Order: sequence, then C-alpha cells, then structure tokens
Amino acid sequence: MSGISYSVIDLETTGLLVGVHEIVELSIINAANKTQLTRIVRAENPDNASLDALTITHKTKNDLTKGCSKATLIADVEKFIAEDGLTPAHRCLVGHNIIGFDKRFLWHLWESHGKTFPFNLYLDTMHLVRAYAKRLQIVKPKVNLTASCEMLKIANINTNWHSAKADTQNCFFLWEQLMKSVSYIEHIKTMPHNIGE
Repeated sequence: MSGISYSVIDLETTGLLVGVHEIVELSIINAANKTQLTRIVRAENPDNASLDALTITHKTKNDLTKGCSKATLIADVEKFIAEDGLTPAHRCLVGHNIIGFDKRFLWHLWESHGKTFPFNLYLDTMHLVRAYAKRLQIVKPKVNLTASCEMLKIANINTNWHSAKADTQNCFFLWEQLMKSVSYIEHIKTMPHNIGE
C-alpha cells in the first residue's frame, strides 16, 4: 500500500486481562528511519500482577513501581508517532499477535485518558508467519515470536526475550523478512479506534 508509514511495536504487561492488568513496558520502531522509542511504565496496581507475567518478564512487584506515568507514556508515544506528519488512516502498526493482544491494551490505555489510538491500520506478523508456514506445507507450526524467528532464520536476534525493546527489534527483523517472503497486503486490517465502541 503506497503512502503508508509502518511502525513496529511490542508491549510487556502484568497479565492477560485488559482493565485488570497493565502495560509496564512499551517499545516502538519507526520503520522508515529505524528510530526506536522505549519506555518503562509505572504500574498503578502492581498487586494485580499475574505471577506468570512476572516470571516471564523477570520482574518483581517492586520493579513495577518504577518508570514513567501512563500519561507521560502516551505523550511520548504520540510525539514520536507524529513525526511522520501523517494521519491515522495512513499509519500501519505491526506487531506479533497485535490484533489479538497488544491492540486491546493500547486502545484501553488511550481510551482511559480520553484519547483515540493514532493508528487505523494493523498488520499481525503472526498471521504472516502462518501464511509462510502454509506455503512451506508446515503442519501446525509454532508461531510464537521465538519460533517464528527461528522458522525464518532471522540472524540478528536480540536474545533478551520478553523485554519490549528486544522483542520489538526481533519483530522488526521478522517483519522485514516476511515482507520479502509472503503477500502481505491482504493481511493489513483497517481497524480505526472509536471510543465507546
């Protein structure tokens, strides 16, 4: 799609439940200039954190009390995104399981501050990996980020898995390879954020 800017994102959260659990790390890469913004975010309800999430992200409840406020995160991300000079209709956000997971947390956070999230287009690398595996006739492929990077033989992996910064970098490398390997246009979903819907 011409005239579209791409950004790649990853989040770490305190669990799987939107409204109960919170974003505690966010990292985003502007694909055009390869600049990256990463923020550690202070949890408002650290006691709600899932023990599984803490184990996966190697965090303690005390770690969750550190970082910027959610309002600061939103302001920093919006400033970073606005540098492209485009409207949400011309921005595509790329992520691994972004449609099933990250988008829900992002929309909830922006909505809780009376804002709409500034992307209308979404591209899920998990969907692209499935298309790639199908082309190779791989039955029931593992499609988590680690397995996906291994399947596509991504060379420049950041091995600090389950940090937003590293996982965003790895997703970026995965996406670059997938764009060369599968037809991606049909996988871009138009999903504008409308508060209250």
